[in-house]
Amino acid sequence: MQILHEDPKEGKVKIKAETLDDLWHLYHIIDEGDVVYAKTLRKQSQRADSLRAEKVEVIPVFLGVKAEKINFHKFANQVRVTGPIVYASREDVPLGKYHTIAIEEGTVVTIRKPRWREHHIGRLREAVEASKRARVMIVVIDDGEADMALVREYGVEILSSIRYNLGGKRYNTDREAEEKRFFHDVAKTMEEIMGRERVEKAIVAGPGFVKEDFYKFLRENYPGLAKKVVIEDTSVTGRTGIYEVIKRGTVDRVYHENRVAKEVQLVEKVLENIARNNGLVAYGLREVEEAVNYGAVETLLVLDELLKGEMREKIEELMDSVRYSRGEVIIVSSEHEGGEKLKALGGLVALLRFRVK
Repeated sequence: MQILHEDPKEGKVKIKAETLDDLWHLYHIIDEGDVVYAKTLRKQSQRADSLRAEKVEVIPVFLGVKAEKINFHKFANQVRVTGPIVYASREDVPLGKYHTIAIEEGTVVTIRKPRWREHHIGRLREAVEASKRARVMIVVIDDGEADMALVREYGVEILSSIRYNLGGKRYNTDREAEEKRFFHDVAKTMEEIMGRERVEKAIVAGPGFVKEDFYKFLRENYPGLAKKVVIEDTSVTGRTGIYEVIKRGTVDRVYHENRVAKEVQLVEKVLENIARNNGLVAYGLREVEEAVNYGAVETLLVLDELLKGEMREKIEELMDSVRYSRGEVIIVSSEHEGGEKLKALGGLVALLRFRVK
């Protein structure tokens, strides 16, 4: 993401969205009531006369829309902002009519807020810094199966699954040839994904010796790819194996500032403290509010969905109070396993400096 211009007096920030991760950040930056300005296309009806039917044409126009609905469509690579038009660069576009601005990769958009809160500014800066960092890919591989995922800013995206029937060990010749085809398929898919997504490191993991065999194959056949690979152990394969890599901290070691890894590990710490019943966790609005009033909150975990709901103002007040008492506030994405576990706890959890009961 690029910040192209800032106007603090007007509460405006002009940015350019460059990646799908940027769109995810924008979805959480834009709130109901904000005004979003961008170049867009609008259908406009031409008046009909007695001889010609009414004609509808699509015109390019620069609009300002007061946001009422904000939706993130990750499979369409769009954030859609719908609301009444409050500014139009053309006089023939009526104000007050509803329009949807589709923000895509490459879109330049200006956001005007009545007030830029600290978590909005923090997320904006984070998106800018994240765009400078290398992305991490995880490949969990075992006997004839490989699952590939990209660790994005908002969560883990499963990109590809490859399955081969390698047969039993009695058929060594066929098995070796088929395994080589399997390895070639995995390597070529990795190269395609890493090139498309600008990935600089790949963690190859698995429960057995196949990962080592695959790494040896890469060194012999894909030496450039092998230089970008880090090997890790897991106890299982598939999606569970991918999250095991994250929980082990491997992503942090490879890519020490990664957002998802930090969120997942913090939620795991919450669950460990709950299991120990050590009194160093508060969850739910009432318990968290009490802990905040005592100044006991070291880290506040907030599920991103709460900042789009009816509790938004109350949650933002708690976030400000935690920061005032020098605590850390982490907004957790609902798009990964850690977010799902946090949601099961109500979406609002605090790790405490000391017991309050």
